[in-house]
Amino acid sequence: MTTRFACSGLVLATLFAAGCDYGGDFLFSKQTIDDIWILNDKDGNRLVPADINSYDGLKANTIYGEVGAPQTTGYGGVTFDFIGTGGDVCLWVDPELADWSQSVAPRPSSGAGKWAYPDNVFDDGDIDMFVGQSVYYTGSPGEEIGDFVVQYKDSLGNTVPISLANCPNAQSVWGVSVSSGRGAPEYCTMPTDKDIGYTVLLRTWSTPLDDDRMSFGVILANGECGNLQSLASDSNPAADECVIQGESIVPEGKDYGPWYGFDELNSAGRIWPGSIDFEDAFCDPDQTMKKWCKDEADAMLKSGHSCDWHTEPDGTNRCYCGDPNDSPSIGAI
Repeated sequence: MTTRFACSGLVLATLFAAGCDYGGDFLFSKQTIDDIWILNDKDGNRLVPADINSYDGLKANTIYGEVGAPQTTGYGGVTFDFIGTGGDVCLWVDPELADWSQSVAPRPSSGAGKWAYPDNVFDDGDIDMFVGQSVYYTGSPGEEIGDFVVQYKDSLGNTVPISLANCPNAQSVWGVSVSSGRGAPEYCTMPTDKDIGYTVLLRTWSTPLDDDRMSFGVILANGECGNLQSLASDSNPAADECVIQGESIVPEGKDYGPWYGFDELNSAGRIWPGSIDFEDAFCDPDQTMKKWCKDEADAMLKSGHSCDWHTEPDGTNRCYCGDPNDSPSIGAI
């Protein structure tokens, strides 16, 4: 036994002396864009809630950017500050791109039939939004991601964590506020105190598997979020996914934005071709994704190319719908 342990120790010592790398860097993305950064306006100042009264105003006041995958075991993300107006403020973020669960019912209803084609899970990411008074934010903007949790010591000497974030996600499941999940917008209407500083944290939960760059669009607006939903429904019926469009951004070196307004992003040629058509179909209750996806596959076949879901796509092989071969069979476990 002594001999075996001695030999094991000798082997380990030899490995370390040889310079073997056990740092774990191979577990992290090799993407080079920043995983933590601060969002300001064009002049480098904190953002100001915008008055948005039209669909064109909605597009003009959307700010776009990208954030890289975290390079440590901690969170990554983007923060920005604003000053409270004394009234309601809407905060809205839409991460890349859109996600759905495939329906495999043998006789799907009209609603379920819309989702009978598999989604491409490789181009979706998730951002979780938290907002609170800046004085309670525990992170170091641009350096380290924090939260709005403070520690309170009760009368028994127990330390109790209390969240002072005051902008819960507007969506709910069975009456409980939830984070929307992969590819889905998050938003809330928050009453603000006049002249009080607020910090918004857009925390990276997951980045798209195809390129490890999480692109997103964000809006800071005066009034209720329901106003933005109404403006979006003028051009596309119904969906939250249509409030912000164009958030699927073509990766280009170390340039991750920000871009101020849809037109600025579009004129830079940074919106993935076809992504807006995909979003229109996704949020249109009269559009069947099965048909749209089949048309996409047929067009790809006619072009002489094939979809590539697993690696970083280019302009010739990007498909927004998934691989039909991944569809589970009915009744399978």
